Amino acid sequence: MRALVTGGSGYLGSHVCKRLKQEGWTVVVYDIKEPKHKYADLYCQGDIRDRNTLDDLLKKIKIDVVFHFAGRIEVGESVKIPTEFYDVNTGGTCNLLNVMVKHGVQNIIYSSTAAVYRTVNYQLDEYDEVQYKTNAYAGSKLSAEYAIQQSGLNHIIFRYFNLAGADPDGEMGEDHDPETHLIPRIIQNLNKVEVYGKDYNTTDGTCVRDYVHVCDVAEAHIAAAKYLLDGKESNILNLGTGKGYSVSKIITLIEKVANRKIDIKYLSRRPGDPAKLVANVNLAKKVLNYRPKHDIMSILQTAYDWHTK
Repeated sequence: MRALVTGGSGYLGSHVCKRLKQEGWTVVVYDIKEPKHKYADLYCQGDIRDRNTLDDLLKKIKIDVVFHFAGRIEVGESVKIPTEFYDVNTGGTCNLLNVMVKHGVQNIIYSSTAAVYRTVNYQLDEYDEVQYKTNAYAGSKLSAEYAIQQSGLNHIIFRYFNLAGADPDGEMGEDHDPETHLIPRIIQNLNKVEVYGKDYNTTDGTCVRDYVHVCDVAEAHIAAAKYLLDGKESNILNLGTGKGYSVSKIITLIEKVANRKIDIKYLSRRPGDPAKLVANVNLAKKVLNYRPKHDIMSILQTAYDWHTK
């Protein structure tokens, strides 16, 4: 089997490439940045909006499944430059879909986000209300979902909750530039951590999120590829754990892992941040036999080990 992994140099893309190689796949990475990992059989440099480069690539190589990770993820930035996010996340996805249709590539697995949901105080399932107004990141991802659903291609759309943790082998971890995700920001700034908002309608006033290990999510992608290749029906699935942790609780747990006290500086809320996002993952369990293996302490320990090494 041959996989095209857009954004295959990134955080989740790297972990998925490793699992694909372990399963015997041929892996083609398409990314602006050259991968630092060794799990690409072929690397093609290009922007997801560059149709000519994508067209040339799919003209040369038969692809069985596309794993589409390429895109912009910075929520705060999406509020400042919304149309840039629609250009990359929605426009880039449509560009990819058009090239896939042209070359007869039938299967796509897409990385969407729990940010598309309207905030509620219970576990979110796939049938809950979605909205584009939260921020342009969410809006651009939701628009891409609609394009995929109406493309006629076989698809699994994964709505991730908060990916975290690192490869237990120590080969790869979370390293965005700029880094906007909570756990690596804390580990990189153990002297003083900045927290956006302490007046949310949650138990301790800080945002609550469902943190899921990147390796559990990568495993779900392997299962999704097999599912689509078996000819089963397209679906939208949540990937989380079903447990929520507040920002304050995560800081307390990292203090245990790092064996040190962390000072906190509270800032005003970050634009576009919902108060609570926790997954109901029953559908993923039913459809893909999804069973996350890593708990919150495993997530934090692997992240801490990778960053400190």
